[in-house]
Formats: sequence, C-alpha cells, structure tokens
Amino acid sequence: MKTNYIYFLFLLGLISCSEEIPVLKQKIYFEKHYVNMAWIPQSTGFLVDSTGNVLQFSWVEVFHIWYDPDSTGMVSSSNMDKNISYCQPAVIHINADTLKHYVDKIYEASKGKVSDPQHVMADAGTTTYSAFIFDPKTNRYKQVLLKTDGDISTTNSAPAADEIYQWLKRIGK
Repeated sequence: MKTNYIYFLFLLGLISCSEEIPVLKQKIYFEKHYVNMAWIPQSTGFLVDSTGNVLQFSWVEVFHIWYDPDSTGMVSSSNMDKNISYCQPAVIHINADTLKHYVDKIYEASKGKVSDPQHVMADAGTTTYSAFIFDPKTNRYKQVLLKTDGDISTTNSAPAADEIYQWLKRIGK
C-alpha cells in the first residue's frame, strides 16, 4: 500500500512539472568600478556574472558611456547589457559554491544603511563596490552599494556588505 502511495505521488509530481525550464534573468551580481577623471580619464573594473565569470573592462580617455545606476539606484536591463558588452572575460572564474555564498548575502547587505559620502582625497579616483538585485517585474537591477573608497568614501553598515566588499577586493588582486 505504501509503495503504491509513494509511486502515485511520484507520478503526480512528474505530471505537474512544467515543461518550461526557468531562465535565469539576473545576468550580473557584482561590480567593482574604479573611475578617475583627474589628469587622464580612466575607468576600470569588473563584473561578476551569474555563472561566476569575471568580466573585466578597462579604458583610458573614456569614450564609452558606462551606465551607472540612476538617482533611484536602478539600472535597466538593456543598459546593463550595454555595460556587459564593454567587458572581456578574465582568466578568473568564481566557483559555484563561492558565488552562491556571496549571492545569498546580497539581500542582507541591501538592508544596511549607507553612510553619507565623505570627501577624503583629491585626484585619487573613486572605487565603487556594488551588488545587484534584479527585479523581473520592472526589468531593472537595483544597486546595493557596499562601499566606495578613494576621493569619496561611503560605507554600508550591514556586516554582509563588508563581507562581500572584502571578497570583491580580493578578486581584484
């Protein structure tokens, strides 16, 4: 009797499964971006995509338009795709377990309070460390600001934000 019941539940589960395989909508999870407009304008950094690929970008005398988050902290999916198009794959690849560990911390980091920007240096440039949460309803990415340092300094109060920041800093070395 138990065997028939288990078999029935198994068949019911197979029948109720959708034939569509869900497509991962979020392409990018993390970004490190250094910008310096003193002397010779430059923009360098990397994105970490949903499969653990580290995608680098670097140019001097910036002619590309990099699509930063707008005043509400959002980046459209099409603008993120344009940012991705400026990148080249790096030799660095994040393994699935490590990527999942840090992706799972993004929501917690989004709950932290970001300090007011402090002017710290001049002509050193600013490095911004971010995570992103994709909203499929609006087809936009919400920036989770983790930290900025250099000319301008901000800090996210969430311990998860600092943990992600420390990890992103190590990737860049």
